[in-house]
Amino acid sequence: MLALYISLLVLLMAILGFAVWFGYYSLTVKLFKEIFARPEPMPRVDRSPTKLDQKTVFGRGKNWFYTTRNEYIDVRINSFDKVPLAGYFRPSHDRNTKFAVICLHAYGEHPAESAAYARLMMHQIECHVLITHLRAHQMSGGKKCTYGLYESVDLSRWIEFLKKQCGEDIKIFVVGRGIGATAALLAAQQLEFSNNVAGIIADCPMDSLPEVLNREGQKRYPFGTSMLMKSIDKMSQEKIRASIYRCDVLPGAGAIRVPVLFFCAGDDDVTTPHQVRAIYDDIRVQKRLITVDHAKHLMCYDRAPSTIEKEIRQFVEQCVVRLVSIGRM
Repeated sequence: MLALYISLLVLLMAILGFAVWFGYYSLTVKLFKEIFARPEPMPRVDRSPTKLDQKTVFGRGKNWFYTTRNEYIDVRINSFDKVPLAGYFRPSHDRNTKFAVICLHAYGEHPAESAAYARLMMHQIECHVLITHLRAHQMSGGKKCTYGLYESVDLSRWIEFLKKQCGEDIKIFVVGRGIGATAALLAAQQLEFSNNVAGIIADCPMDSLPEVLNREGQKRYPFGTSMLMKSIDKMSQEKIRASIYRCDVLPGAGAIRVPVLFFCAGDDDVTTPHQVRAIYDDIRVQKRLITVDHAKHLMCYDRAPSTIEKEIRQFVEQCVVRLVSIGRM
């Protein structure tokens, strides 16, 4: 009888252990899909919305984009891993201008959300405009978003596209929001980063994907998700061939050699002011950090439009002066 009890106890413990393992594995898979899977299906046709909320700066910018949609050319390129990338290209009325702007939107956003910044940049300097669709967003292909990692390499392809369209000596400003800003900063850390880039405007960049995931996990689960990070990272390396710890701007921030203007939202609980400040502190080139009090994530421009417009105007002017001083203009 004792042997039977022991056998039943062992079996029960085995079942319990399997149940715990299965629950852990299922939660890891669920979180991996939520984190990396395409946020929405790829639309068959890129249609203009029937209604636009113009209560915010970004809503009005989106309305301006669709009002002038016929001035943009739909463009397609392939990334390094054969993922098809889409974008909107608007040549400047002055075909001889030596300036261009690339806009990189945030996670889950429509590319037109960047139009407010595109419009602002066009008011500051005569330039060509390229609004990109990040991989796994809208008309671009790809099943996985990598939070700036692969997107940083995609940016180099877009820079090459602009050089072919506008000339080898084109000077480019990159405006990124959220993971678009992260992609720009990761790209700028590379030794082969194009010297065509005159400056980066980074709106609420992320310093570390694991930090963001841990913080979001604490909001959703009483035990957090820190214990799952190793499993999620292992799955990430298997599925997208990249560690989540490579989506980290901070370790290489000191290698950035292009001027950067940061916008930080005071009430941001996604990419916190502490995160943005940490990146800013490690950069050793021309830089400026603007913190907008009481602004939520990605809402700096809407909260303080006059301040943002003034800072961008001054930043562009300073970058042009810098180009002249180093003999690149």
